[in-house]
Amino acid sequence: MSDRRRYCYVSGLGLGVPALRELCAQGFPPSLVVSHPAELAHCSGYLDYGTLAGRLGLPHLRADLDSDEFREALTAHGIDLVVVAGWSGAAPGEAVSSLELGGVGLHPAPLPVGRGRAPIPWTILRDMRSSAVTLFHLDGEEHSGDIVDQAWFDVAPDATAADLYERVGHLQAELLVRHVEGLLEGTAPRRPQTGHASVWPRRRPSDGHLDLTASGSDVDRMVRALTDPYPGAFAMFGSARITLCAGRLAEGVRGGAPGQVVATGRGREWGITCGDGTVFVPEVLRVDEGVRARPTSLAMFRPGTFFEAPSQHMLEGTRRAPLPGQAPSGPNRAVPAARTAPEAGAPGPEAAEAETPGRAVPEADAPGTPEASGAQVPEARAPEQQAPQARAPQAQDPEAQAPDAPAGGGANPAPGIVTGDPSPADQR
Repeated sequence: MSDRRRYCYVSGLGLGVPALRELCAQGFPPSLVVSHPAELAHCSGYLDYGTLAGRLGLPHLRADLDSDEFREALTAHGIDLVVVAGWSGAAPGEAVSSLELGGVGLHPAPLPVGRGRAPIPWTILRDMRSSAVTLFHLDGEEHSGDIVDQAWFDVAPDATAADLYERVGHLQAELLVRHVEGLLEGTAPRRPQTGHASVWPRRRPSDGHLDLTASGSDVDRMVRALTDPYPGAFAMFGSARITLCAGRLAEGVRGGAPGQVVATGRGREWGITCGDGTVFVPEVLRVDEGVRARPTSLAMFRPGTFFEAPSQHMLEGTRRAPLPGQAPSGPNRAVPAARTAPEAGAPGPEAAEAETPGRAVPEADAPGTPEASGAQVPEARAPEQQAPQARAPQAQDPEAQAPDAPAGGGANPAPGIVTGDPSPADQR
């Protein structure tokens, strides 16, 4: 690498480790490594690069990208280019614009689709069957810079966030090694982003609260989308917060009412009934902030007991941004009431039409509503009958997805360029 062309590698997440290792192995070590300060250790996927940088013999700095310390370090090390490969928060704007070669970022979504936050969880929650890692030029706007290259990959139907996290890390390495020489020479490709642009909203830990009146496939998808390094999908069992770290949908097991614990017939194994009568079997879980445990080792989950239904306030707070193909909130939408006692019986049609995580619907049978008085409201069911038809294309063509329309407080990403995965407010 020419002494005149020096770059700074920026990453505060484990997502960026494979690329840094491979760049060094291929003879392109950065002149400076910058990672998150220690106070951001609560971020999902956080990694302190101090030890790794030391092993690789690289200068290392822990700093915010909008700090004077960062700008002074770029000057002191003669940096011409900044490479951002996994950062919780806004990427450098002013600091990058002053550099001779500017900066590039990596984002695990097929830009211009998927600008914004939490791209790995959203890829699974949206049931996408393919996605991409995008290498793009930083231009001062969020994820809108010209594209250098994209590496596409298939998303398996049972993929977890941990699976995609590992895959994305290696694809980032491939992209950077392929283009590092061009980037340092100022000859890297660039093409404008074209087609439908969408912005994926941030996700917070509370968004992982499972609604067990949803279908089994939706519950399973939520659990898979929030595995490591994310906080996890959870449900309340009495006063205990139960995080479902892994699990599967059981075949041939008869469920009870939504949220009810049932035996699967395989030793002490048990599952949770979902809104459509299917049963989700946890394989690893965590009680409150304790260590992970095998569900069969815990006597508290006896067949016939119930997980708690999330409050209406909690549901409304996590449904600001409907997924494509889901009806938005409105005065005629109804939440199927979660059954909290065995005598509630088997799930009815409303439970079978239960909402997907993220689907916005108001409360059912609220005092003073037509439902509470027994009046018929046929129009309340129409959106549910049409929803499956709207969902079908989403797994096939990410570019064809309906535009995201974040609404409500906090759904829009913070200003600036966000590269990598979610910010502290998103997942921790």
